[in-house]
Amino acid sequence: MSASTNSRSLSSSALLTAVPGLLGFIPDRSFILLAFGDDPHVVRTAMRHDLVLDESGDIVPALKSVLTDLAEVCVRNEIRAVVAVIVDDRHPAGDDRYRRLCAIADRRFVEIGGISAGFVVPEFADGVRWQRIWDPRPAAVRQMCAPHTPPIAPSASPRGRLGNPHTSPTAVQQAVTTGRRVLARRSDMAAMLAPLDHCAGDHCARDHCARDQREGGHGADDHGDDNQCEADPATDAGLLRGVVEQVISTMPSPTSKVTGPRALDCATVTMLGTALTRLPVRDAALALAVTDLRHAAEMLWRELARRLTGSQRASAATLLAHLHYINGEGGYAGVALDCALAADPEWSLAVLLDSALRGGMPPRMLRAMIDDSYEVAHSLGVPMPAPTPELEAS
Repeated sequence: MSASTNSRSLSSSALLTAVPGLLGFIPDRSFILLAFGDDPHVVRTAMRHDLVLDESGDIVPALKSVLTDLAEVCVRNEIRAVVAVIVDDRHPAGDDRYRRLCAIADRRFVEIGGISAGFVVPEFADGVRWQRIWDPRPAAVRQMCAPHTPPIAPSASPRGRLGNPHTSPTAVQQAVTTGRRVLARRSDMAAMLAPLDHCAGDHCARDHCARDQREGGHGADDHGDDNQCEADPATDAGLLRGVVEQVISTMPSPTSKVTGPRALDCATVTMLGTALTRLPVRDAALALAVTDLRHAAEMLWRELARRLTGSQRASAATLLAHLHYINGEGGYAGVALDCALAADPEWSLAVLLDSALRGGMPPRMLRAMIDDSYEVAHSLGVPMPAPTPELEAS
């Protein structure tokens, strides 16, 4: 969210209304941290965790541990201020439980000046009332710990109403740039990866397809085992060309109303499944995440993650997760990684990306991987589209 370039603090209502757009879905029963860098008008990242309460209604110890980890991530990434948002409908907004949670978070984030502001909202919907329950540390303490303008002015109104989270400027911007609306809940993201039949049409060689998927397409797997098949440059080059051609064919024409890839027949799905488990092909295909083919690649990776199984599903979902991650869409990346690791818990790139995402590694750190991807494609003799300038500079 970028609300302004002047020296005034953000509007609490505008910031809170933007939260679903920042996450990509409507959160519920969640603890959310909005992290700011040097510019107090721009949210650097939004971090969400389930708000789990014990039988007495207090937060569970695991959440306290998560807060410690998130505080370390913020310090490493030079975050200057953090705003806490509690989304919960189980208790009144002014309940002491919520203040205790903010107090715990404030202590964990002391190295960056504590919590700049804390809010409670029962749900994210148009017109719902919010309440500020936590104010920043005393000025002297904040000046010593984090001498930066807070995103929310201490003198701002302590109560207000949300706007429509589906039509906030942040949500609209996300819809324009990614083609995705704000989803009703995180589970809707997972539903976008629900399994489908192996291929379209009534002529799928089902037994053959099932066997190929169980065997990972007979390609080298991602586990780092010594029994991988030797890479065949000629085969890998042909498979990579096939992948790129399929991504290009997935791009809708300006007049097309199609919002997904064209129906994939049995031979195409089988070829693509084999391709994505060939490591040189997979590694080169990562580069598509920062090109003009990014949206077409997203549609194809998602479709393949739904139609494939085992290591092939893991590879497709990992490509999708990488695409979201490098473009700053952490919520979608996390769901795709959950899908990949459920399909193959030992798929090493998924394990690495999951660890990086949970550890707060910024998307820009994936740039070195993109350079390697172009080098692999070049070694196979397959031209790849150049990075889109605005993505290259991000």
